Amino acid sequence: MKRQYLAAWVLLLLLPMTNITMVFAKQHSSHLNKQFEVALRTEQSNLSQSQLSQKTDFEHESTDLIANVLYRRLSGLYRTMMPNGANGANVLWLHNQARHWYIEEQRSGEELIIGGLIKNDPQAIEAGFKMFDWGFAHQVDDGSFSMTGDNFHSTSFFVQSVAHTLLVIQQSPYSEKYADQVAKYKPLVHRAARWMIEPNIWKIGIRRNKPYTHRRYLVAAALGLTGKLTGDQELIQYAHKSIEDGLSLQRPDGVNPEKNGHDCSYQMVGMIYAQRWVTYFPQDTITPKVVAMINKSLLWEQTRILPSGEISTEGNTRTAGEEKGRSGKVKGIDRKTALRGFAYWASVTGNQKWEESARQIARFYYKMP
Repeated sequence: MKRQYLAAWVLLLLLPMTNITMVFAKQHSSHLNKQFEVALRTEQSNLSQSQLSQKTDFEHESTDLIANVLYRRLSGLYRTMMPNGANGANVLWLHNQARHWYIEEQRSGEELIIGGLIKNDPQAIEAGFKMFDWGFAHQVDDGSFSMTGDNFHSTSFFVQSVAHTLLVIQQSPYSEKYADQVAKYKPLVHRAARWMIEPNIWKIGIRRNKPYTHRRYLVAAALGLTGKLTGDQELIQYAHKSIEDGLSLQRPDGVNPEKNGHDCSYQMVGMIYAQRWVTYFPQDTITPKVVAMINKSLLWEQTRILPSGEISTEGNTRTAGEEKGRSGKVKGIDRKTALRGFAYWASVTGNQKWEESARQIARFYYKMP
């Protein structure tokens, strides 16, 4: 009898807590739905009318929130790097604690070098070049990276990061200082990009990318920026194909689907790469459609931002505990990507509503005033 009495008492105590949880969930969903309806009422004709800035990519990367929030602690990006330049999951692989190495893990060199240029941090720049060097030390004659896991996708990450970095170096005040590094890496990244468009490689890679919309814009940035860097028009043509495929997948509500659903973290990953296309190909015939896609995507993303600035993972197909990254950790919201996507687009368009969203995110995740 005492046990039954105790169980009943515990149940009575828990019932109010359950009701509170249910009310919170309903309020949470209601808030998102209300925001979503407001975003949908925005006239589509206004979405493609943004006046694009004439600033360089280096100048966009130097905008306040990117420079002073995302690039403020560069040392954290190379603290776990090995002296030889191996980074991330590749450190585990070298220590026989992982089955595969991934060339994409070396892409942090991009953030180190660009951030180092902006913050005048030679140590960060040197660490970034070490990461690139370790990656290219594993490149073979056909341009691929020997035995890397997930070869097409992982290579596309690394190619994008290197090509983007070299273009930004050329726009920076340090272009002459690092001209030798640009000359060194340019043929190497070009060879990797050419490998990506080999017919058999391309066919298999695109098929494996099918469930993930963001990968269309990643591939487009990797090939497009390498084409811009090297003058290779065929790479730019392949980038066009990838963008057209991505544009065809966007849903009426602005979602770029990932695994047949929405994912607010990967939505922003795709936006970053699409934004780079706009910056480097502002006069391209497909760019107005990319601009409209980005605006529509960001409108949807705004509906995921709670009043506190936290980004809701409700309904995410990939980053609400569903997947693990290369290091084995469960994937969550990439707050850096979310902030960058809004802050960068505010610089490109001059539209303050994107800046406000970036600051809202910064206040929650980075405790910025």
